[in-house]
Amino acid sequence: MGLLSMLPLLASALTPDAQAQDSRFQLCQKEPEAQVRLACYDALARVRSPASGQTDEERGGFRLENDALSDGSMTLTREAGAGVSFSVACLNQITHVRVRLAQPWEGETVAAMTDGIPASGNWFVRDRGHLLEFGRGLVAIDELKRWAGVRELVLTGAEGREVRIPLAGLGEAVKPLRQQCRW
Repeated sequence: MGLLSMLPLLASALTPDAQAQDSRFQLCQKEPEAQVRLACYDALARVRSPASGQTDEERGGFRLENDALSDGSMTLTREAGAGVSFSVACLNQITHVRVRLAQPWEGETVAAMTDGIPASGNWFVRDRGHLLEFGRGLVAIDELKRWAGVRELVLTGAEGREVRIPLAGLGEAVKPLRQQCRW
């Protein structure tokens, strides 16, 4: 199977059907050239399938996805304005809360408020300011439970930058992740 013969495989990667997904993995496994095989797996990894039959609107604007190549890792995502993406993930049964930024965060401090009330300041600035990450695991789980009835999370930097993240509907939207991460 050469690079040209991968085109039908890559085109079929757009279908979420489970049987098609299995056959695409088998095609990648049969590829004798290591670099082409790796490119095949990479292409499949970029394709994610919806985790449930609900629409984003039914989940309050949150999008739930399963990772096609992992052991069932799930990610719940909500776009929170221009260049801001909020996500909750269950990766290897560990809960992660992250905010991805197109414009880097300046400084190392992040103050948080939920519905106007000061919240936990357990935020870390990573990836040269493009990622704000809340503590992982139990710390993240406890905070997500507190956010279940919250309408908005506001993150503020020392220089005054403010990022507003709507959380309405999070309590319901996060249920599949709670099951996946067993909390």
